[in-house]
Amino acid sequence: MAKKDLLNILMGIFLSVAILASGFYFFLFANPMHLHQSNLLKWIPVLLCFAALYASGKVNNETPALYLPFLFIPFVIFDLFNFFYFPFIIVLIVTGVLALIISRTEINKNVRLVSSLSVFGIFIYYLLAQPIIIEQEGFGRNMDGELMNATVLWNPLPDGLQRLPNHTLVDKNNYEYNLNSATGSTHFIAFWATWCGPCIEKKPLLDSLKYTFQYKVTFIDISLDEDRDKWLAFLDKHTPAGKQLISNEINKTRRDLN
Repeated sequence: MAKKDLLNILMGIFLSVAILASGFYFFLFANPMHLHQSNLLKWIPVLLCFAALYASGKVNNETPALYLPFLFIPFVIFDLFNFFYFPFIIVLIVTGVLALIISRTEINKNVRLVSSLSVFGIFIYYLLAQPIIIEQEGFGRNMDGELMNATVLWNPLPDGLQRLPNHTLVDKNNYEYNLNSATGSTHFIAFWATWCGPCIEKKPLLDSLKYTFQYKVTFIDISLDEDRDKWLAFLDKHTPAGKQLISNEINKTRRDLN
């Protein structure tokens, strides 16, 4: 690799890291638009992926294509925000490749046009695939779980409710339970962990609710414990009512059920 190409690759990597870091800070931490659950909106990493790879591709416009895969090194940043998982990482890689194609002036104009339309299609798909909700002052949920003080700009679900995902958990006997099967009645789902002090503190209140509504509501407790033995010990000691479930993939559960 020529010295000039090496410097361009390093500059491209630095530029990508800067764009991704500042972009995630803007959307997830500063969040001036007050997007609801911005950490789950997939159009954000798609947008940042395109911006980062297009910019680094422009810097490396004359760099041999053989070295361009090095520009994907900053993708490790997606893992920090739980977007580095299959199959979504494939979408990000495709978006990055298309961004590099668009940035290469020597590539046929028609190919770049098709690539641009493809990236636009990917972005629009993920933009419209999830609800876009703006939180206002006093934002929260009422006792029925309905949003309060929020502006719903877009909701792809006709009934306005978020369906439970196709997500598999296991009980204490390691039998699988898919949340899609939670239909036909009212379900109350609570998340907790043995290391969560406030969760344990609220357990008596939850138990009283289970007793009061035992014939009207199905209660499901989902543990986010990574130490399965501690979870089992808690269940054996306190024998809580309702269906007790735990995840074998904590990060995936947090992402899917957040």
